[in-house]
Amino acid sequence: MARGTLFLVVGPSGAGKDTLIAGARRALADDPRFVFPRRVITRARDADGEDHEPVDHEEFDRRVQQDAFALAWEAHGLRYGVPRTIADDLAEMRHVIANVSRAVIAAARPRYQPLTIIEVWAPAPVLAERLALRGRESAADIVLRLERSAAIAVEGADVRRVENAGSVEDGVRLFLHALQSSSSAL
Repeated sequence: MARGTLFLVVGPSGAGKDTLIAGARRALADDPRFVFPRRVITRARDADGEDHEPVDHEEFDRRVQQDAFALAWEAHGLRYGVPRTIADDLAEMRHVIANVSRAVIAAARPRYQPLTIIEVWAPAPVLAERLALRGRESAADIVLRLERSAAIAVEGADVRRVENAGSVEDGVRLFLHALQSSSSAL
């Protein structure tokens, strides 16, 4: 049975995943084949962050019990979930682009095919500068976060890499190219 492609967007904090996803959402706004689900996060909504559905830990647990998430994980003291409704989108031949943790790749690969992983990255000095500008963490926390990220490798034939160290426009162009390079996406 033909299905849409699930694009898992991964990479370290500060790489610009949300920025590139937002740019792709704008570029593909008139193409109903592409879906950008809102993540559910146990974090308050902030003006500069991604558009997500904020919930408390109790509500997140309730949704886990109800099997409401296609993918869920915990990172940096927060919990994240991608709604199970993406399965319907994929079955209806829509392509789903979701920002996820690298930790869910192993669970997603056997469950969702076709699947493409887009790893967004930037050199460590660029990441450090972006994290500092974001203002969520101390300098020591940023160093720890960069060290943890450097130790995680994403490998496989289904991985496309996008360097996001230049302008937003260049990053979005490269991100859209990675979407297009998937055999079943466009």
